[in-house]
Amino acid sequence: MSDQLDLSLTGDVARLPRSLRPMLPKPADAAFDSDEHVFEPRWGGRRALAFIDSDRTARGPRLRLLDENGHDLASYFPELATLPDLVGDLPAILDGEIVIPDKVGRMDEEALVARVADGGVGGTIPVYLAFDLLWAGGRQIIAQPLLRRREHLARIVRSSPELVVLPGVVRDGMDLYFAVAQQGLRGVMARHLRSPYLPGRRSELWRWIAAQPGEMPLHAVPDTITAPPSRPVLALIQRLPLDD
Repeated sequence: MSDQLDLSLTGDVARLPRSLRPMLPKPADAAFDSDEHVFEPRWGGRRALAFIDSDRTARGPRLRLLDENGHDLASYFPELATLPDLVGDLPAILDGEIVIPDKVGRMDEEALVARVADGGVGGTIPVYLAFDLLWAGGRQIIAQPLLRRREHLARIVRSSPELVVLPGVVRDGMDLYFAVAQQGLRGVMARHLRSPYLPGRRSELWRWIAAQPGEMPLHAVPDTITAPPSRPVLALIQRLPLDD
């Protein structure tokens, strides 16, 4: 499989590439604050690049959802077939995560694994959480800084129950980390705002902070705190300011 590492960072393309390897993070030892990073909650879903074609008359599929190994997952998630109608400036490639929320809005890992294993739809509803934009209007933009790519992504996506642009916060990485841990998510991604997109490479420009479920800040006294009621995680992330 071509990983597109030899792509010109400034060249144009007439058509989307057949495949592309995702940029990967390096682990961080602990949560941190930074004015130079955007921090996002990570659900622990299935990473997938969404290849969206603009040609409605083409014989090939308008949507491909390629995982980290280049396998197309689109057939396992027929509900996401509406994504091409929710994204402008096509052809485009989005980077994101496929999740299946449970009844209270948290990640249903068993349902996601079962969906890919046996293809059964059942009563679960997948959501594509988009956090990056690599191609827009048939033009690669991976050399642009992350901040500009995210701004472009927010402009061209029409949010729906099937597609959400994952919000993030700048500076307050530790506050987000503890909120994520309390909600039972996998952790936090820290992405440098000036980062280009480096296909197939693991880089310190992106850092992954794994969460310990239920972890509290060191200054908190757990037995004197009344925990807030559980809230659906989708509602939580939709309230986060984007690059504020």
